Amino acid sequence: MTVLTRAAAMVAAIALAVSTAHAFPQDGLFYQGLSCPAEGFEPGTERTASLSFPTLCLVEMCCDLANPINIRAMDETFLYDGACTDTGGDFEARLLVGEASIDGVIVVFNNIAHTYARCEP
Repeated sequence: MTVLTRAAAMVAAIALAVSTAHAFPQDGLFYQGLSCPAEGFEPGTERTASLSFPTLCLVEMCCDLANPINIRAMDETFLYDGACTDTGGDFEARLLVGEASIDGVIVVFNNIAHTYARCEP
């Protein structure tokens, strides 16, 4: 492999990594449903999620997301390997995470899908 070919391969890999990072929904605090609760938002409670990429926390479970696979024909949706922790200990999981049509995220975990609206406390 020539130096030029190796350099081109490296540039392509970096471009792919950067485009994947930019495609993911922005970090934030989220509430399960189509809008934030009118009575106020309290992070870390039931029906809440937080994202500080690559860490996604859903109530008492947090997962470090790795190995994104873009879902065909769904530009803003990725399948991730998750190294997760909850009150029962550590485990591995597959999570589908993507942008919702509202300002928020959709998370599919353990065959259950939830839509979370973006909220700011």
